[in-house]
Amino acid sequence: MLTKVEATERVRKIEYAIRDVVVHAKQVAKTGKKIYYLNIGDPVAFDFDTPQHIKQALVRAVEEGSNFYAPSEGLPELREAISQKEKRINSVEVCPDDVIVTSGISEGIQMIMAALVDAGDEILLPGPTYPPYISYARFFGGKPITYETIEKDGWQPNVDDMRRKISKKTRGIVIINPNNPCRALYE
Repeated sequence: MLTKVEATERVRKIEYAIRDVVVHAKQVAKTGKKIYYLNIGDPVAFDFDTPQHIKQALVRAVEEGSNFYAPSEGLPELREAISQKEKRINSVEVCPDDVIVTSGISEGIQMIMAALVDAGDEILLPGPTYPPYISYARFFGGKPITYETIEKDGWQPNVDDMRRKISKKTRGIVIINPNNPCRALYE
C-alpha cells in the first residue's frame, strides 16, 4: 500500500530559476515556436562533443576496474593535483586536505551553504548570479543579498555597494570568478 507523503514547507518553497524557466518555455514551444534551452549548460546538446582522448580514458579506467566508489572527499591523487594546479596557475597555496571533490557545482554549493548558513544569516551574492546560490541560501534559512556588478565595467563587483551591504548578519560573501552567468573575470 502506498502512502502519500507530503513534501516539507522548505522544499515547497524552493525556487530554481534555471529549471523553473523550462515550464514557461514548454508553454511557448506548444505555440510552434522553436525554443533553444540554454538554461542548463549542456555542451553536447550544442555539438560540443567530449574530446575523444577523454572518452578513451574513461573506457580504459572502467576496463581496468577504476569504477569504484571513491573516498567521499575525493581521490587523494586528484586532491593533490588540484592543490598543485592552484599553486601553479593561481599562486594560491591550498593544502590537499582542504580540497573536496564534488559531483558538480550544485553539490559543492549545497555543502558550503549547509556548513555556513543558519536561519537568519545573510549571504552576499553578485547580481546577477548563478541561481543555486540563492536557492541553497534560502533552503538553509538564510537570506541572499545581492551586491551590484557593473555591466559597463565588464560586470566587475561594485565594492562600495558590497561594503554597504555587510552587516552583523553577514555570514559569507560569494565571489564567483569567472562569474556565472556573466563570464566576468574579477580584477
